[in-house]
Parts: sequence; C-alpha cells; structure tokens
Amino acid sequence: MNITRTRVEYQDNPLGIDVLQPTFSWNVETEEKNWRQEAYQILVADDKELLFQDQGNIWDSGRIENSAMVNIVYDGQALESAKRYYWKVRVWQSGNVSAYSSVNFFEMGLMEEECWKASWIGETESEIHHMYRNTFEALGTIARARAYICGLGQYELTINGKNVTEYVLQPGWTNYEKSCLYNTYDITKLLQSGTNAWGLLLGDGMFHIPGHKGRYAYFPRSYGYSKFLLQIEITYEDGRKDTIVSDDTCSMAKSPIAYSCIYGGEEYYAADEQEGFDTAQFKEDESWTKAEIVEAPKGRLTAQKNLPLKVMEIMQPVSVNEVRPGVYLYDLGKNFSGWVRIRVTTDGKHAGARIKMKPGEILKEDGTPDQKVTGKNYSWDYYMNDQDVQEYASKFTYTGFRYVQVEGAVPKELASGKEDQPILEHFAGEFIYPDMEMMGSFHCSNELYNQIHGIITQAMLSNMKSIMTDCPHREKLGWMEQSHLIGPAIMYNYDVHNLYEKIEQDMAEAQHDNGLVPDICPEYITEFVKWHYGYLDSPEWGSACIINPWYAYKKYGDISIFTRYYDTMKRYMDYLTSKTHHHVLHHGLGDWLDIGPYVPYSQNTPVPVIATTIYYYDLGIMKRVAGLLNKTEDEKTYDALMQEVKKEYNLQFFDNQGCRYGTGSQAAQALSLMAGLVEEEYEQKVFDVLVKDIELRGYATTAGDVGHPFVTAALTKYNRSDIMNEMMKITDKPSYGYQVKCGATTLTEEWDGPMPQRPHGSQNHFMLGSGDEWFYSGLSGIQGMRHDIPFDELVIQPYIADNVEEVDTWHMHPYGRVSVHWKKRDETHVCIQVELPANTRGTFIAPDGTETKIGSGSYEFTCEPK
Repeated sequence: MNITRTRVEYQDNPLGIDVLQPTFSWNVETEEKNWRQEAYQILVADDKELLFQDQGNIWDSGRIENSAMVNIVYDGQALESAKRYYWKVRVWQSGNVSAYSSVNFFEMGLMEEECWKASWIGETESEIHHMYRNTFEALGTIARARAYICGLGQYELTINGKNVTEYVLQPGWTNYEKSCLYNTYDITKLLQSGTNAWGLLLGDGMFHIPGHKGRYAYFPRSYGYSKFLLQIEITYEDGRKDTIVSDDTCSMAKSPIAYSCIYGGEEYYAADEQEGFDTAQFKEDESWTKAEIVEAPKGRLTAQKNLPLKVMEIMQPVSVNEVRPGVYLYDLGKNFSGWVRIRVTTDGKHAGARIKMKPGEILKEDGTPDQKVTGKNYSWDYYMNDQDVQEYASKFTYTGFRYVQVEGAVPKELASGKEDQPILEHFAGEFIYPDMEMMGSFHCSNELYNQIHGIITQAMLSNMKSIMTDCPHREKLGWMEQSHLIGPAIMYNYDVHNLYEKIEQDMAEAQHDNGLVPDICPEYITEFVKWHYGYLDSPEWGSACIINPWYAYKKYGDISIFTRYYDTMKRYMDYLTSKTHHHVLHHGLGDWLDIGPYVPYSQNTPVPVIATTIYYYDLGIMKRVAGLLNKTEDEKTYDALMQEVKKEYNLQFFDNQGCRYGTGSQAAQALSLMAGLVEEEYEQKVFDVLVKDIELRGYATTAGDVGHPFVTAALTKYNRSDIMNEMMKITDKPSYGYQVKCGATTLTEEWDGPMPQRPHGSQNHFMLGSGDEWFYSGLSGIQGMRHDIPFDELVIQPYIADNVEEVDTWHMHPYGRVSVHWKKRDETHVCIQVELPANTRGTFIAPDGTETKIGSGSYEFTCEPK
C-alpha cells in the first residue's frame, strides 16, 4: 500500500488558505485487487520533527473506521493565521496498516482583518499608470518569508529583480464590492540579508474598464482605479519576525504601460522602463514621487482558492506572409486565448517607433484580421526604446485569436533587403489557462472524433480563466448556463473543483435581494436587459447555482459545498417558484441558438417547456440535497412541489397520442425525459419520438445550447449510443463534424459558425461542447455525473462503434485512475481492458448487456460487438 496524491483543500501543499476546517484527501496505489480501506489516521503538527516521531500535537484523529479518502474535515485545535502545519496519513485494510504517507504541509493565510497592517496604494485618475517600489531591510538569517498581495485589477510583483511567480493575470476576477482575492507567495529564496527591494506594475483588468481612443471597451465600467495592498512577513532563524507593508513610504514613477484594457489591448512604451527599479541598488531620480494611500475597495479580502493562470502552451507560427507592403500576417495554426511574445532586434535608431500587433480569429478577403465580432481596434502596441534587443509580451490583457497582423517590424523570415528595419527574431503565441491537473484523456482510431474532442477542449481551455467565460474576446463574461450544461464534460477532462467553488461564490455574491441569480456572474453588466429581460433572468442560466454544486458533489463527493451555499440555492429555488403560473415557468431565453432561421432565440421549443423542465430538474436536486443535509421539512416541501409541477406540466404540454411534449422537438423530448417529468408508462414512447425525429432529419441536431446536453445524456442513458454515433459522423450539415470539415480549431458559438462562405459568431465558444461528454460516458463507457451511482462505485459500459477500431481513455476518479481500452480483434471479437482504482468497485456491462461485478484492479474481457 502506497499513499499518493495527498491534498489539502484539493491543492498540493497549499499556501495561504483561509478555511478554518480544511479538508484532506489521498489515494492508495496497490497491486492488490478488490482493495478497500477500512480505517485511517491523520496526524497534524506545527513542527515537522514531531511528525517524524509520529506525534500530532495539533490533531491526532486516532483510528477512524471509515472508507472515505476524500473530504476528510479537519477537527483539531484552532488554526492560526500565517502559520504552517505539517500532516501525514496512514490507512488500514484487512487488518494491515500502511506506512504513513510522506510529510506534507498546508499554510494558513491572513484570516482576520486585523492581520493586515498594510495600506492600499494606487491611482487617483483614470488611464494613469505608475510603477511602484520600496526598499526594506532583512536583519538576520531568513528562515521563511511570505508576500501577501491583492492588486486590482491585475498586478506583477518582483523582488530583487525577479518575478515572485510564473502565474499571470493575478488575482482572479470577482465582484469587487463583495470580495477581493489575495495571493500568497513563498519569497524566502528571493530575499537576502540586508537591503531588499520590491517593484510592482498594475493593470486595470476587470476592475476598471475605460473607454479610450476608439478602442473596444464593451460597456465601460469601474469599481475604482487600480490599487494594491502588499504585506511581507519575514521570520528569522532566531525566531524574530518583521512585517513589511505598502504605505506612504512607497515611491512611484510613470509606468511603461500607458493603456491597459482587458477588452481593448495594451500600449507599452519601453522608453519609460527603468531597469533595475525593483532592486536595492536602484537610485531614484526626480521622476519618482511619493505614492498615495487610497481608499480600500469595498470587497472583503479573501484568499484565492481557484488555481492560478499560467502560460501553459507555446503556439508557434505555421506561416508568415506580407499581405501588403509593410504589413505582415502570422498564422499560429490554432485559435486560442492569450497573447504573443516578441523579441526584436534593432540598430538602436528606432526608439519611439511602434510595433502594432492586431489579433483576429478569422480573416477578411484582403487577408487581414477581421475583428467585427471579437472587438474592433484591439491591439498590442509596443513602442521601442533604443536597445539592440528588446522583448515584449502583454502584461495585463489577453484575447482569443489565431492570426496576428504586424506593422512596424519585419519577420526574420522576410527580412532580406530590409535589415535597416526592426527585425522580429522571435514571434510566438502564449496560451493561458489554469495550472491544473488533467482529469482525463480520450483518444480513438477515428481521427474525426479526435479532432472533435480537440476543438471542444481547446475552447474549454480558451475560456477557462478565473471564471468560465463565454468567449475570450468580445465579452469575457461568465454566462452561467454553460458551466452546468457542459460541466460534466469539463469535469471529465480537468480538475475544476476549486474553480467551480469560486463560480458558486460568484453566484452567491451576485444574487439579488429577491433571490434572483442573474445570467452573468460576476454581474459586471446589466445593459443587455434593454434587449431582452431573459439576458438578466433566465432559469436555465441562474439554475447553475443549484446544478453546479450537485455535479461537483457527484464528481468529487464534496458535500460541504451544499452546507456553504444551501441558502443561495434555496433562495433561488424560492424565487423560481414565485415566478410560476400554475406551477409552470414562462420566462427566459429557452434553447438558445437552436437550429433554424431565427437565431439566436429559441425557435424549435417553447420557452415554458425549457424553463419548466429545468425548474423541475432543480427541484429534484434540492429535494436530494435537503435529504443529505437532514433538512426534513425542506425535503418534504420539494417533494410535494415536484408532484404538482409534474402533474401540471404533463397537463399543459404532453400529447399522449403522439407522445410529444410541446412541439415534440429534440430538446423538449430529451429535457422532459432527463428531468424525470415523463410518466413511466410513456417513457419509452417519448424516447422513441426523440430517436425518430433525429433519424428523420438524417441524424442532424435541432437542439441548441440548453437542449443538446440533454439529448446527448438521454441517448446515453437509454442505450442508444448508436444514434449519437451517427450524429457525430455528420460533416455535411451543422454539427461537430461540419465544424472540423470547415477548418475550425476551436468549437464555435453556432453549429454552422465556421461556414467558409460566411463565418459568423464567435469562433471560440465551448457552450455547445456536450458531445465530449459522450466520448467518455458513451463510447468509452465511463458513466459519470449524470448517472445515479454511489460515489465509490463505477459503471463501465462502452459502446463498440462500427466506425471505430480502438478507444483509449482514462479519467481520474477522486480515488484514482479509471481506464478503459478497447480494440477490435476481428469482426466478431473485441478486447476490452478495464482498470479501477483502489477503494472502488464497479459493474462492467458488455455490449450484449451481460453484467459482471468487479473490484479495484485490472480486468480484460473478450466480447462480441453488439
């Protein structure tokens, strides 16, 4: 027995957590089949040496008879701010005890307001940016040093000339009137005994959106001007401590960043750089003035829990061309979100000259980027200094793009005869998304399916920041429906526990006094309501506050999210109930962007059908959550209400002759089935209508944003993956395959978005990405969040498709790796290999329906394809 993947609060050795009772988790690796944990013991100490002696002076859980290996709640002495604790765990199985795990740690943040001694420093005017610095003394041998910082909208902190982190666009976006996230860094190795210095740059981020110079701004708005709070805590070897704070002894000078807008781009004047300003040796001149203390933001300081962003991939150009004299176009091969990094060489005579970089997803007829959808006049403008070699990448603004138009410098590939101009020696894209653990991988012998998986996950990552954005350019907003509709597919691929908890907090902070959870959270804008009230209040969007926690519970086994947010969920449930008429909801956006001539509004399915099925789905979740939390009266209330809603819904919308709901659309049939609104006697017939409609349309989808995930789920649940497979094959009409055939490298906003003769809408949206869920739950057979399965049990039921020879898939259950590999040996035999992690058991269902009970370990089955 080997204990691995030890975590606290779903993080590996986290710094700066502010949870008073953090949770612990671990995995066990063993070659023994059918391994089940009987008990565990956790030791927590404030001295690592005590753990080496098997002593937990802060908490010794003793032997706990329990098979759980995740979400074990701390139950020891009160934890102190800014203090490090060490822990380890051992487990028992069949009377045998394991060795303890390696020693791990977690460190608390500044949990009480009085812990913060620093003052807020920042700007007093819009579109004015400074760089800040200060020096401080470290008098002795340093044992440990931490920097606690909140910089709004975004910051870059350097100490003694070195960046404190590889992470970018810190901190995460919030409703800054409710909460402001701070970050904690271990800066021990950056400090030196004697004089030290820190330097800081600020960008506006989502905190301040100025309108400027005709640049794209997307509804200018502001929570104030950029500002920061910095506190450095130093502990010396002899036990002494020093606290260094931002205050009015800080200095400031003009920043090289003249313009910074998350929607409009960046203007950077390299001549305004002051090399070494973040070092102790730097001498301030008359350009430096005293920094100003400013008013604190309204939001409560909270430790950032969601995983930070980082440059995770480098996108190299696949081509570069001169589209007209002096104008060059780089093609980076794929659509993604981030920025570009350049290195330019000059003869020193181009100081003040501009290199303008204009990104875009698609091209106009003249071969230049088309920004009509993504935001006109977005660019990164770099004004050179007199150095021979210069490097630049945006600090505080990113966008979604594939192509970049460059003016003011010559690509090295095309520099012959132009050596007197600035030469771009290096040009590459930097793809930014959270530094997170992969939770799954899918690959098969059908290249179309691999490409579909690729464009969906590329869109997921492009829109995964500190919120799940709708698109990485035009809006960058957290439209809530996609987080639950595509939630299972996201959770198959990525570790998003802490991101989804942060999203739930965003919804709680955005909730109106009457219980409404708005469509967009954080609720940065409300202007959309002038076009349609559904942009503010649509049940399919706000219901994310109920559905997301449920999927997170099903995926991670974390019940604590219910205890923290039950009030938010209940208030929204009450709000929806107050909006019903005869137990039916009539408002909202419906099945957004379904197939038809009247986009984007729901046209195939009546809005009340979509809204009420989601309402009933919510009620079912709330009933089960109330039961889990022993809220008996609430459980009874929701049960009674469900009966009334089901009765009224079927009375108003069900045609028992044709077994159709509403118009009988794919969305109406699937949602009614998956919500549980169909009476048992009609269930198969209602499903048959869904299948017939798909078949009659040549396996084309008619469902949109809301309906399609439920169509996918229904076809999987009722064992008709053959129908889903036919839908995935399509390339000649709006579909996933159509997008691939048209050259899409990310999933688009509309089913026919990359139409060659008329590309339209965003080319980087993940909201239609539920098909990726089928690759895991259907084709690979790893049933997941939508299935009613106990947490420690798994059902493996792969679909052997006629157009696929081999599938290789794995997914991380919280207890470890689940893998399925199947390969056809010949026309009548398929070999299926299954592996379940320790502490789980499962059921393998063969293509002919034969069930085999299995425990943890590796298994191989030879079956006949159905």
